[in-house]
Amino acid sequence: MIFEEKGQITVFLSLLLIVLIGFSFVVVEGVSSYSASALGEDAVKNAGENILANYDRELFNKYHIFFLDPREKNYILSDGKADMDQYFSGNSFFNVFCNSLKMTEEVTAVEEDGLYLKHEIREWMKYRQEEKVKDTLKQLINNVKKNNVDRKEYQNEAEEETGNIEQSEENKVEDTAEEETVSQEVQKERTTWKEIKEALQLLTKTGILFYVSDHPEQLSRKSIPEENLPSRAKKREQEEHKVEEFLFSGSGLKGIKSMLSVDFSINTNSTLWTKENYIVPYIEECFLDYSEEGREGKEEKEEKNDVQEQVLAYEKEYLIKGQPSDLDNLKRVANDILLLRFINNYIFTGRDAEIQSQVNLMASALTGVVGIPQTAKAVQMMLRAVLSYGESLLELHTLFEGGEISLTKDRGNWNLELKTMVKQLKEKKTVKKGKHNISYKDYLKVLLFMKGNSTILCYRMMDIMQENTACKEAGFLMENCLFSYKWEGSLSFGSIKMKFEKQVSY
Repeated sequence: MIFEEKGQITVFLSLLLIVLIGFSFVVVEGVSSYSASALGEDAVKNAGENILANYDRELFNKYHIFFLDPREKNYILSDGKADMDQYFSGNSFFNVFCNSLKMTEEVTAVEEDGLYLKHEIREWMKYRQEEKVKDTLKQLINNVKKNNVDRKEYQNEAEEETGNIEQSEENKVEDTAEEETVSQEVQKERTTWKEIKEALQLLTKTGILFYVSDHPEQLSRKSIPEENLPSRAKKREQEEHKVEEFLFSGSGLKGIKSMLSVDFSINTNSTLWTKENYIVPYIEECFLDYSEEGREGKEEKEEKNDVQEQVLAYEKEYLIKGQPSDLDNLKRVANDILLLRFINNYIFTGRDAEIQSQVNLMASALTGVVGIPQTAKAVQMMLRAVLSYGESLLELHTLFEGGEISLTKDRGNWNLELKTMVKQLKEKKTVKKGKHNISYKDYLKVLLFMKGNSTILCYRMMDIMQENTACKEAGFLMENCLFSYKWEGSLSFGSIKMKFEKQVSY
């Protein structure tokens, strides 16, 4: 019995040893598999990071964004496999190698309404000092919003008087046949009005830019090619606020009504104000505008090494208006600013006693003597509009020459008088400043915020990025720039094959 008991113990220990040895083999195999798997995962990750290191340098240097250089796209698989093989070569113990590798789910810069460009911009801007909206800009925005409400009152007033001014035109034909006896003062007022009208009509023929710019011959004539632009699928804005055409087309009162009907709404709850409030500061940092390029002489421009790398000189204006040529974009932005100033000034002329006195005097000379005093109010509105338009022209000239203008109007910073308006417009003197003053750049910011959401801005930014980069990299297209992609493949470790999927992204 004693020997039998010892034999049982020996068998039990042998079985236990076998189990332990088997378990050890399982553990070793598991550790080896896990180590090989971890090694493979590290190799795939390392290869992906090496590929991402081939970001487009021009895009980063100018715009601080990471997208894969399109020239690297065709080499992703070959470079990736080579990187993995090199990584595995230093680990002969595991003998891991890549069997297959393919790329799926490519995501480019132009997809998802500019989502990936916004991601890159946000990543860059989070390292910048947060720029708060300046008090002056807040005041300007509040001023635009208030004027946008007040203009509706004056729009209704213009609609009420439209019938009277049309009747006035009919009576004017009949009255011209009658000989009038007018005083010298009345004749003087009529002569002044005739000079004002001729001067402003001449200006409409030459164009606003030729008045507000002291050197119109130096304005940029650059244009951006429309083929293959990222924004080509987006609807191009067709509306253009032509203030001078509104004012002098047909009945002047109809023109005033048209000008006052333009809605300049600003929604401070839009994404550009809230979760995407980094977009406008980024544009300020990375894109040019007229105030930076437009007033330089030819010699100064030639001294810049990168002047040939800029497809457009007025980039912010392109972001706002989206027209192919610098001149068209600048003209449309100028019209918008002029209209904003016109509304502001027109509202003031209806509240200032001294201007009302000037307007009433000339209106009486133009209407009272010829027997149609019922149209006096309509003529007064026309005179106020002309005076406001002239004041706005002077202000726009000051802005285009790098100066600042008063945000709001009062008697102390009003510039024009009806009697001397033509002379003052010819002299182009810098307008008076006020307590709060604004610049051309301030108005550009407001017009950018008016876009509401960032989608169209992102695509137009990509237009400029693409064409500027193509100046150094022929054939460059944003649609070929990868933001992310997925790798699928398999690794071999001895007789074991491991499949993997890896998302590679900036």
